[in-house]
Amino acid sequence: MFSVLVSLVPLAMTYFGLRLDRRPVHLEMLVGQGELLLISTTLGAAALGELFPGGRENALGKLLSAGMSLVGVLVCSFYFATIQSRATPDGRAVLTVSVWLFTGMLVASASCLFYANQEAT
Repeated sequence: MFSVLVSLVPLAMTYFGLRLDRRPVHLEMLVGQGELLLISTTLGAAALGELFPGGRENALGKLLSAGMSLVGVLVCSFYFATIQSRATPDGRAVLTVSVWLFTGMLVASASCLFYANQEAT
């Protein structure tokens, strides 16, 4: 899960940039450009990588978990691209949607990791 830690770098750089400019740090300012979507995408992709390759035990659960993670990765990627194509995205809207997508990716990733660890034991 080292890749998930690396995905936190944009969030940290945004934080340090705001602090250097002596601007107040609010959650909307931290993730208003889609930084949380990058973290969500990395989280989902890393969980998918843990799940595959694998055996045929719990095939339906693995398929559903992998499907949720893959759809989440695609949606987060497309939404991030949409945000970046806008001159001035609405930070509040980006924050709201990003938090919902991040929450969904946590659930999908946790289920992938659950099935990956079921196989390991």
